This record gives sequence, C-alpha cells and structure tokens, in this order.
Amino acid sequence: MSIRRVGVLLGKELVQGPKSFIFIWAVVAPIVISLVVSLVFGTLFSEKPKLGILDQGNSEMVTMAKGLASLITREYGTIPEITRAVESGAVDVGIVLPENLDDSVKRGESAEIKAYIWGESLAKDRTIVGVTIANLVRELGGQEVPIEIESVTLRL
Repeated sequence: MSIRRVGVLLGKELVQGPKSFIFIWAVVAPIVISLVVSLVFGTLFSEKPKLGILDQGNSEMVTMAKGLASLITREYGTIPEITRAVESGAVDVGIVLPENLDDSVKRGESAEIKAYIWGESLAKDRTIVGVTIANLVRELGGQEVPIEIESVTLRL
C-alpha cells in the first residue's frame, strides 16, 4: 500500500465523513442528547441550595445565614407559609427557630430546630444546608470547629 493512496483516502474521509449519517449518530447525537438531558434535569446550571427560615424569636442566626454566600436564604412569617414553600420546592429545607434559641445555645443547653425537607431536593443541597445549620449553631454558641479540613485537589 502506498502512502499517497492512504493520504488520498484519508483526505476524502475527512471531507465527506462529517456529512454521513453514521458520523452524525456517532459523534453529534450523543453530544446533543447529553446537553438536552442536562438542561431538562438541571444538572448543567445547578444553583445554590435554598434555606427557608421561620424565626419565632429574634435569633442572630437569621442574619448570619443571610450573610452566607453558599446559600440563598428566605424568611417566612408562619408555619403554613414555610411548609407551602417547602412542598412547592421554593426552598430545599425550611427550619423553624424556637423563641429562646440563642440563649439556649449560648448556655450549652440542647435546643430543638424543626426542619422541613423538600423530597425532590438534591442530596448535595440537603447536605450543604445541614452542615451550614450546624456551623451556624456552633458559631452562635461561640464554639470553635474541633477539626480543620485540608482540601487536596487531585489531577488525573
């Protein structure tokens, strides 16, 4: 086989190959299908998790949560409002802060925060909200985080 003939065949394939039906199904279709699926299910442009807060007292935790860049925080006035927001998916997690939460946490007593979770929220969003709430309560009580996490980025 001569190199000249191989070059001619390769040139014809490169020019006429993208026009063939098999090329479209083998290369273009998977890219288009994955883009459409990502857009429909929202994984391509996923956004920050949403936290709804109903404050029954005047907790500092609300202002602390609003200052975070990792969450979108919304306030609600009544329990039916926050449960409707969670049921409709307007927020991923809705929490109800009791009246004396700040005092209880600062004294080291246990306090109960009621949480409503939207069943269709992503697991990563629930995790982010849960960890953020725990960190806010710890910060509210004046406690330091007992561990430090060092992130190491790995390359392939």
